[in-house]
Amino acid sequence: MVGLISINYKIAPLEIREKFYFDSSEKIVFNNLLKKKVGAEGLMIISTCNRTEIYFEFENHVGEENKFLHSIVKELVEFKRFKDSLSPYLNNSIGSYDVANHLFRLVSGLESMIIGEFQIVEQLKDAYYFSKKHKMLGPILKRMIQKSLETGKYIRTNTDIGRGAVSVSYAAVEQITKKYDLTKSNFLCVGLGETSKLSIRHLHQKKIKNIKICNRTESKAKLFSKELGYSSVKFEDFKKEIKKSDVVFFSTSSKTTLLNKSDLEKIMKNRRKKLLLVDLSVPRNLESDLYELKNVEVINVDNLKDAVNDNYKKRKGEIIKAELYIEEFLVEFDDWTNARLLRPSILSLKKQVRELIVNETLNYNSENKNGDDFNSHLNKVYDKFSNNLVKKIKRASNNGKDEKAIEIINQIFLNEK
Repeated sequence: MVGLISINYKIAPLEIREKFYFDSSEKIVFNNLLKKKVGAEGLMIISTCNRTEIYFEFENHVGEENKFLHSIVKELVEFKRFKDSLSPYLNNSIGSYDVANHLFRLVSGLESMIIGEFQIVEQLKDAYYFSKKHKMLGPILKRMIQKSLETGKYIRTNTDIGRGAVSVSYAAVEQITKKYDLTKSNFLCVGLGETSKLSIRHLHQKKIKNIKICNRTESKAKLFSKELGYSSVKFEDFKKEIKKSDVVFFSTSSKTTLLNKSDLEKIMKNRRKKLLLVDLSVPRNLESDLYELKNVEVINVDNLKDAVNDNYKKRKGEIIKAELYIEEFLVEFDDWTNARLLRPSILSLKKQVRELIVNETLNYNSENKNGDDFNSHLNKVYDKFSNNLVKKIKRASNNGKDEKAIEIINQIFLNEK
């Protein structure tokens, strides 16, 4: 059995999502914690700017689904030291079909803020390979993720869901270039993760020339700047550089804010022109009180609703087509999980039959005191086996009173459909 806890942009604002962001080291610690305290048998965590999703497996807790789910939420709240109620910001699912449905939709771009965007595929792959590398996956979870990637690839090949789709970074660039004439503005990009690189490339496509790049690893900033014909600055100098900038993009993995109100008040003290700050980080790189300062505009990932709505309208027909394909892949996965539930019973039955044949053959050869021929011996074995089977059938069907059990038994032994 698998389950899902999702804290996503649809129900949780940015200030909540950033509190539940997981870096790599936290994933390992939380996995070990759940194994020890709850008994989880598999875990994968996706943590992006729009969501933190915890996929877990608990095969040895069937029948205790709600209790198990409650325990994981409790551990999550304590692990992240969250003092308020998390319930209003949670989407929970239990059961292979429902969890797989969400994951298949997610990897196909249907659950993204920007429908069809492609970053989620790489984010899922990174989360999967990380869990696989650290031996965090259970067999059902592993199969489900593999099937989801197969589903996503098929949908992107056979629909136009991803054609012309935009990323969050592209949406941010589009939003500011529609509102401002930025061709002569000075840009500063702080951080050089995947989102930041995409933002810079989108700005480059807009023919924006005055861009400076800084990153904690200076060599990366220099290399990427050189590739696009821009210049780099030292990370420790980025606050000084803001004074000369019109637009500043922040996209780092820093757990603490990089710019506070006091910093910005000093920067804006002798400045007359407006400053535009774009924060695409989760957790946020900018403190929330910066939004209140005069001549400062702040855009974050939750301020892109216009782009989200336009993108949804363009892809409405492709969404329906993708959902039909997802249904087909879900049926395949559901068949596999259902067959897997029968596997212990099938293996047990095969083992019993094999042991019976081997043991009775050995008994005939070593203990044939009555002079029975082998056929007579096999008849006795048959009687013994069939009598035991009849007892089990009576017990399973409540001595023929359970109609549903009788129907299943008849399907097995009478070839009834």
